[in-house]
Amino acid sequence: MFSFAAVKSMTTGDGGMLIMRDASLLDKARRLRSAGTDRKAKQAGNWENDIFEIGYRYQTSDVAAVMGLAALDEFDEVLGYRRGLHERYQRELANVPGVSLIGVRRADRTHAAWMCTVLVERREALQKKLREQNIESSQVHYRNDRYSIFGGRRNDFPNMDAVEDRYLHLPLHTRISDADVTRICSTIRTGW
Repeated sequence: MFSFAAVKSMTTGDGGMLIMRDASLLDKARRLRSAGTDRKAKQAGNWENDIFEIGYRYQTSDVAAVMGLAALDEFDEVLGYRRGLHERYQRELANVPGVSLIGVRRADRTHAAWMCTVLVERREALQKKLREQNIESSQVHYRNDRYSIFGGRRNDFPNMDAVEDRYLHLPLHTRISDADVTRICSTIRTGW
């Protein structure tokens, strides 16, 4: 699955894309995206088809599809720019005590540069300092087991437990510049 939410490197405003390896699941996926209806049957003139499983409204609008196609034309440029910013964060924060970037210098993959995630000690103090300098930062997502719908807090996620109070996302998008990243890193280097 690919997300095209507004904050992603490629966006359609919201929504996403599903790619399937198992072609036998394609008809089911199409039903689920169309509120459980068999659109192929409706388009063939059969309006009496049954809905036998819960579906959702996941189909992309024509406007969103056009946005996605236009975004494809500039994707390589946008990704290159974001990766350049991420590499600047790596260089400028490389030797800062108490700060480490997540997902960098991995031989088996290339960083997507969607977010710049760091692990820091005393996260709230750093966030306060950044906010005082008009620099946005956040956790972006909470761990899923904090939500009642997923059954509540669990104690068998040691990796999440290890980073939960330390992870922070620094600004990484096409509206910031190399100079902005340098200012953010300079602010961090002065301590918190």
